[in-house]
Amino acid sequence: MKQLQDFEQATRLQPVEAGRWSVDLPESWGLWSPAGGFITALALRAAGEVSSLPRPASMTCHFLRMGKYAPAEIRVESVKAGKRSELLKAELLQGGKTLLLCHVWTVPETLPGLVHDSTQEELPDPESVPTFEELYPDEPSHPFFDHFEQRPIRGTPQKGEAARDPELTGFYRFTPRPVSDDVFADAGRAIILMDTFGWLAQYPAHPADGPSPWIAPNIDYHYRFHRPTTHADWLHMRVRAPVAENGLMSTDGQIRDASGKLLVSGSSQLMCLPRPGA
Repeated sequence: MKQLQDFEQATRLQPVEAGRWSVDLPESWGLWSPAGGFITALALRAAGEVSSLPRPASMTCHFLRMGKYAPAEIRVESVKAGKRSELLKAELLQGGKTLLLCHVWTVPETLPGLVHDSTQEELPDPESVPTFEELYPDEPSHPFFDHFEQRPIRGTPQKGEAARDPELTGFYRFTPRPVSDDVFADAGRAIILMDTFGWLAQYPAHPADGPSPWIAPNIDYHYRFHRPTTHADWLHMRVRAPVAENGLMSTDGQIRDASGKLLVSGSSQLMCLPRPGA
């Protein structure tokens, strides 16, 4: 059995020249095309290579077109640099066409300022939550989801379940190695979860026995990095899809550590498209 690449290995960059890298977009990190969260994680890691500051603060992404499972290129340039913050522009291209355009703000490890936190939550012990395989013993899983262990708390609907609030929650631990020491690379775990499960969050509101007749590529995504993620083997995710109308669907996501501290949050807008072959 072939061992899976962990997310840190999969997002490593091959330098081409200053501010340019080649990357691979493998099918193992894709769904109907290279996953938006995966290519965003690549762009964030590249931004970290250029930034003069050690921590991401926020990231705004625009998805221009779907990619293919093939090599691609990332370009990063610093737009504005100061002692307290730096803005970088990251672009991922394939075949000369831009797939993803991002702007990333970075900051020092610590900054003086106001201190408060009203987001703390009490969470169960991750090990006490049943696994995906225990909860869904007959549910086939796409190979993409082999990259992390899933322990759903409010999962996708089971057969015959009534419609409910479009929200998913649970604990997730990446395999075979759960964390990376690189702050920018490790933040990619949160990006991958919120991007992937954002679309799936609509399923509780539209329960069906088979695949949805729709897919919904992201138009954009905005991430806020409140704290580093490198200490957290288990990530708790809550993602909602509160509004879907007129061909669009919005999502809101939050990533916490097992103690309930908020690490990353984000929001996106998606565009519904007919599933190919449906």
